[in-house]
Amino acid sequence: MFRWIPITNYHVWQLQKIAKALSILTVTVFIIGNIICAFCKDRVVATDEWYELKDGFPLFTDSDRYINILQSYPHNPGVKITFHTMRQGESFWDVARRNRISMETLIAANPFLTTLTASEGTAIVVPHEDGVLVACDSITDPWRMSKKLEAHREVSGEYLPHFFEIFSLDDIRFVFFKKAVPVIVNDSLEKLYSVRRTFRTPVRGFYTSLYGDRVDPIFHGMRFHNGIDINARYGTPIRPVRKGIVNFCGWRDGYGYTIMIQHDEGYESLYGHCSKILVEKGDMVETSTVIGRIGSTGRSTGPHLHFTLYHHGKVINPILFVW
Repeated sequence: MFRWIPITNYHVWQLQKIAKALSILTVTVFIIGNIICAFCKDRVVATDEWYELKDGFPLFTDSDRYINILQSYPHNPGVKITFHTMRQGESFWDVARRNRISMETLIAANPFLTTLTASEGTAIVVPHEDGVLVACDSITDPWRMSKKLEAHREVSGEYLPHFFEIFSLDDIRFVFFKKAVPVIVNDSLEKLYSVRRTFRTPVRGFYTSLYGDRVDPIFHGMRFHNGIDINARYGTPIRPVRKGIVNFCGWRDGYGYTIMIQHDEGYESLYGHCSKILVEKGDMVETSTVIGRIGSTGRSTGPHLHFTLYHHGKVINPILFVW
């Protein structure tokens, strides 16, 4: 189709000269641009002492360094984040509830946490939506993490180096997997996190009172609260936190209509203030079984579920298992 265009060796030679000049120009711009960026642009720096590797992924142990990196992070981490300093008497569940995110999201965004008991003055990272914030020290980490998650998730965030960043590669990049839950946590939380995943929340709602000392809403003095109160609408279905066998159902002083279920590994759960009991003693129940409905029976100021958890007969903090 181009027979009418006369192409001679001269034209070929000219085209070769242009191609060569463009190649030299491209390489020159690439080298100069990278040199300029290397000197003018701050890298994201993280040393090995600031984190530990687990399954090849960096989990920060130095909270101050971690917070500082994210506060000055020059790229898009894939999610909007803010920073919060824990106040006296405030729990991580308070922060999660106030920001409408899950505890799993908070745990993933703060890999340095070794306990879920909050201390006043602790600075934490708070993502604005549910998901997993992951620190990566390799461009293959986002792909590897997407394979580890229960459902393969699309990664968001700027984790690939730009054209002029080859000479100044960051030590760490952050990515975010929306609506995912973490599959890797530090060794300190590993056992608790593994046990937690075998439990389910008995009813969805706001935690209006947590485990520990509190001002009693009826008698107004300080009293120990041996469970958590979950506010929900009257008649909302209640389900077991784990499969088991019903070992008590009926009226119990203070708790009103109450259900108790024995589970494996020495766990026992109590569900108080029910309006209705829908099971009988000796029934085997699954996490999908509706065992009762939210009410306000017994010593109660309004419809809610009082939930207590025992382990080998000893009361334990249920918030560690049913967030």
